Amino acid sequence: MLYHMQQYISNSLTKVFEPAIGQRVNETANTCVGIISTANTNLNGTGTIVGIYSSVYTSLLKTFTIKAIGNTTRGMVRFFSYDSEGGSKKLIMEVDIPAVIQSSIDQAFSITLETDYMLQAEWNIGASTEKAESFIITIEGVEMSYP
Repeated sequence: MLYHMQQYISNSLTKVFEPAIGQRVNETANTCVGIISTANTNLNGTGTIVGIYSSVYTSLLKTFTIKAIGNTTRGMVRFFSYDSEGGSKKLIMEVDIPAVIQSSIDQAFSITLETDYMLQAEWNIGASTEKAESFIITIEGVEMSYP
């Protein structure tokens, strides 16, 4: 199975457009990055979960990128959503991580998942890894606010 890392360039650009109903919506790009490395086998949101994406406004999450920092063994990376007050966490996605040995000619594991996940205002996305292996997690989204 081959995976190719897609590269994206993201700035804090704000775009204002007029929807058909005549209501103005401000869209602001939001890219958040975090590193996960502590083993957590729990599916119920307990244990070590690193906060990756947070926003005050409703957000449309476009891509989730997972990039290993070194060799990987077969396992999972899990994504959870939770409110800003630290309420219960809900499992929203699991990504299967294959065994990959990084070398001078073989890249470390990476994958970019394109989504259209709507994240409610004042909610966050966190991630955990099943194995004690290091991953860089990048989530790109668009925050939507009304002037």
